[in-house]
Amino acid sequence: MTDTVQAPPHDLLDIRSRVIVITGSGGVLGSCYGRSFAARGASLVLADLRECNPAVQAATLASEFDIPAIGVACDVRSEDDVRQLFDAAVKQFGRVDVVLNNAAATGEHLMRRGDVFARFEDYPVAMWDEVLRTNLTGVFLVAREGGKRMLATGAGSLINVASVYGVVAPDHRIYEGMPFASFAPYSASKAGVHGLTLWLATYWARSGIRVNTVCPGGVYNGHDPEFVRRYADRTPMGRMANPEDLVGTMVYLASDASRYCTGQRFLVDGGLSAW
Repeated sequence: MTDTVQAPPHDLLDIRSRVIVITGSGGVLGSCYGRSFAARGASLVLADLRECNPAVQAATLASEFDIPAIGVACDVRSEDDVRQLFDAAVKQFGRVDVVLNNAAATGEHLMRRGDVFARFEDYPVAMWDEVLRTNLTGVFLVAREGGKRMLATGAGSLINVASVYGVVAPDHRIYEGMPFASFAPYSASKAGVHGLTLWLATYWARSGIRVNTVCPGGVYNGHDPEFVRRYADRTPMGRMANPEDLVGTMVYLASDASRYCTGQRFLVDGGLSAW
């Protein structure tokens, strides 16, 4: 009597059939997500500001990994840009399966526009508005327009990217003497992202759309060595994150492995929030 050979189980982490939209695709994390999804065979729609050349990024990944990919210039603060982004995605691929809502205004980017690191007591309203326009209103616009397209197919995964600083307060001491700092509108906007996630998770739960938040800890991007040491000392795992440390969580949320997961907040922070 011979044993019956069982067919291998469906790979729950297989994302080869997914059409994935990534905003902020040209940043240190966005570019890592794009490359990782491309290596796993997903079809990609890469979106970022025009000066970040998302079309070039898409062409490079399409050639290197032999996957379908397009790049779309998009400022997430603009309703028209966001609508056009998802129109382009549906025109090219017929549907949207996953939206990685990743675009954000960071201190490094905003330093060129004003006093983003001003003392809170003197903080400019214009800079406050600038941060919230990208980090919260932009997230809302992408969620709204991406959600419409996923509702059309009755399935999808929206991944909103926040920050550990939307969950816990920064240790302001690690920024002393540095040319950069934590700033209040960033924390406020990132806390708001998860509030939006919770609302949408319950609103769309029976429509087949899952909505979750990922909160990265500090990601190394050429930081001052003294800051890296201070941050590492503040983190149970003793280091800053590398971009690749976030990939597993993103693949999980983009795949069927997370099919019963919605309204959750995933802290990928080396244990920072545990202290």
